Amino acid sequence: MSEFTLLRELKATSGQKVDPKAQKITREIVQLNLKRGKWWGAGLTGFWAFLVLVSSIDHLGSRFFPNAAMKTKKRIGQSAPVRLLRKYVTMPALLNGKHTTRNFIGGVIPTRFESIVIFCYFVLVVLSEAVNYEYYSKSTRFTQKRVQMARYVGDRSAIVTVFIVIHTFLFAGRNNFLMWLTGWKMSTFYAFHKWLARMAIFSAFVHTITMFEVMHWNGSVKYIKSEAWWRWGAVAMVSGAVILFQTFPYIRARLYDIFLYFHIVLATFWLIGMWIHVADLGYGPYAYATAAIWVFDRILRLLKISTFGIRVAHLELVSEEMIIMTIPSVAFIKRPTPGSFGYVYFLDGWTFFQSHPFSVIIEQNTVKFLIKGKQGITRKLFKKLYELPNHKCSINICLEAFYGEYRPAYAYNEVIIVGGGNGAVGLYEYIKDIEAKRQQGKSNTRFVKFYWIIRHWQSIDWLYPELKSLQEYDYVEPIVYVTRYEEGKVGDRFAYAQEATSAKSSLTNEVELKEEAKDEAIEEVLQDDTNAIKDESPELLIKAESFVERIKNDLPHVTFRSSRPDVAQLIHEDIEEAGPHENIAVLSCAINQMCDDVRRGVAEEVGAARSGRIDLVELLQVW
Repeated sequence: MSEFTLLRELKATSGQKVDPKAQKITREIVQLNLKRGKWWGAGLTGFWAFLVLVSSIDHLGSRFFPNAAMKTKKRIGQSAPVRLLRKYVTMPALLNGKHTTRNFIGGVIPTRFESIVIFCYFVLVVLSEAVNYEYYSKSTRFTQKRVQMARYVGDRSAIVTVFIVIHTFLFAGRNNFLMWLTGWKMSTFYAFHKWLARMAIFSAFVHTITMFEVMHWNGSVKYIKSEAWWRWGAVAMVSGAVILFQTFPYIRARLYDIFLYFHIVLATFWLIGMWIHVADLGYGPYAYATAAIWVFDRILRLLKISTFGIRVAHLELVSEEMIIMTIPSVAFIKRPTPGSFGYVYFLDGWTFFQSHPFSVIIEQNTVKFLIKGKQGITRKLFKKLYELPNHKCSINICLEAFYGEYRPAYAYNEVIIVGGGNGAVGLYEYIKDIEAKRQQGKSNTRFVKFYWIIRHWQSIDWLYPELKSLQEYDYVEPIVYVTRYEEGKVGDRFAYAQEATSAKSSLTNEVELKEEAKDEAIEEVLQDDTNAIKDESPELLIKAESFVERIKNDLPHVTFRSSRPDVAQLIHEDIEEAGPHENIAVLSCAINQMCDDVRRGVAEEVGAARSGRIDLVELLQVW
């Protein structure tokens, strides 16, 4: 690259007589500043490379050599500094014990470890653009000190921005290969992506402001404002400014679909603008690398969709609460691991291009998803099924799968599972995985405690087959907390189980709610189940008690408890009961606050002096 390429705005100064020695020194300082920009960019890349290397050794070692990895981690984890590091740095939430719980503007606060990583990277970015500048009073290009220093900052910040953009696009992809290497959750990479994107935009602002001031002071704006590289640089900056505003959590949460597609369009214009802006300066390959990362992710998405093709999915609304979607006769290229999820495209109407992530249950060659009717397409499906006589229908779908980070829970002596609502889906798959490894003689797990927290008794209906199957596993203790235990809101499975049609009608009349209460029940489900039914008749409550007894008799291996549990206290008690020598894995996937309580409880426990290892596996993904 010619150094004069970067000085096109100084055409008016060409032809002037200069001191050869001063000209040489000036050229060397300019070139050194450009090299330092690349060195700092390489250092920023090395920062992530180091974190990925350490995490990959830990994750891949645990996955492929679980027993050896467990012995190593136990030995290392017994030292006091490591225990304190895990308790106060790598495990807890950043502030107030809240990580997955959204803050007052609708955003998610990264964990303490994620926040430290982001902060360290931010410090490196600031240093990369703030230090190692050399002022030369006899410069043949920049006679004024302010022009000279501003130009150096402008050149350096441009190069650093290009490196940050590469990392930003890499962390945004669903098919980011670093997920497989590190075992970090997708939400962790998305947290890094968001903060790196902000740094890239602000770094680009530094470049824009300093370079504009240089051109303004030199009076060279009139020479370059009509050139393509200038105009497309402006397009990139405007796109970045809109992205910065558009990603405000409140807007993102309320208008997600609009946010998503505008975000893709704006990112495209940012990338095109950056490419045209830097192409003639010798930095085009950096833009190509960024585009390659993005295109590679999109191609893999299409390949995953084409692997499954267009499938017919069968949908059923269960107990007016949950949609069970099954896709039969799936030929797997690679079976999903526990905790996996897939993106479903519903080919029904103009929203066919939208994808929605759901955790998966695999039963032989059948893929099953449990879908809660919340907003958008899932709410429309809920209403559609509710209006059908048998609450069933079939629909064409495409499936982009599978995603998710697998952890070898079978390597631990005891596994504590905390699930809430349909969050129990991925957790149940871990129990199946432990059983499969036990059959192969590879599992170290001697005991599993499975806590499932639900609001009403009717939720038993849609996870009934899975709960029933746990009766075969004598080492699994299922405990179900029904937070509205006394309301007796029982689903159809136990209200009408094994009844003939006529008997079912009779029973329906016998235990039917008052019409007003029934309407409230329907409205409750449509409004995300936020209000309880409070006006059942005494006769109904009596009948409901008999249905609850039917549930308990049918699931004798399950312990049912009322009220909402203190999960942090439960974890403490279970760890105390297990003893200090046991290796314990705590798995969670529930509502945001409950997952944060689990994280808080585990963070407290890992600081205690014990010979066994305690690890947290949080399946809930929030971004």
